[in-house]
Amino acid sequence: MARNSRLFIVRFRNIVLLILSFTVVSCASPPPSNVELNSNQHQMQLAQLQHWQIKGKFGFKSPDEKQSASLSWLQKQQDYQLSLNTILGTSILSLQGNSSWVTLVADDTTYQGSSASELIQQITGWTLPIEQLPTWIKGQSVKTDKVILSEQGWIAELQPRCTTCRGWQLSYSDYEQVKGIWLPHKIRLEHKVNKVQVTIKVNSWTIH
Repeated sequence: MARNSRLFIVRFRNIVLLILSFTVVSCASPPPSNVELNSNQHQMQLAQLQHWQIKGKFGFKSPDEKQSASLSWLQKQQDYQLSLNTILGTSILSLQGNSSWVTLVADDTTYQGSSASELIQQITGWTLPIEQLPTWIKGQSVKTDKVILSEQGWIAELQPRCTTCRGWQLSYSDYEQVKGIWLPHKIRLEHKVNKVQVTIKVNSWTIH
């Protein structure tokens, strides 16, 4: 009887593990393999997308610091508004500006300058390519960039070649279609020289 009981327990456990494995597979959301984009047309769509908003999660990691926050980014033509908040809703920083000027608020103090990246570096010590992010967040490239396309036709990896963005490498995943445009929902940036990692997990895209 004891031997039969042990066999029953082992078989029952194996059945449970098998069911769980099927559940995990069924709950996963693999990339849509039946999508075949014209990459040039897709890039044209992204270039025309000039008014959008994302909300999600932001992660920053360097040899000296690790920070996670909720993220909201509103882009309207050249103007943008960026806010990072803690899980409790406390503001870490907010940024507002365009290609000519920027205002940064952190710790209830307001700072102004002409370069968002330089201002954030001075105030927080973070290395962030703010000027390039409106393009990169969409999964958009420029002619000088080195890109690797996925089998679906969107960008999977990007190595920018501009003077102010050397050292950065980007990877994209979790593309979803929003109003007819395939947009990434997970962006990972790495700067191997500065040993900085930035992750953006998009919960929602809003296209205006």
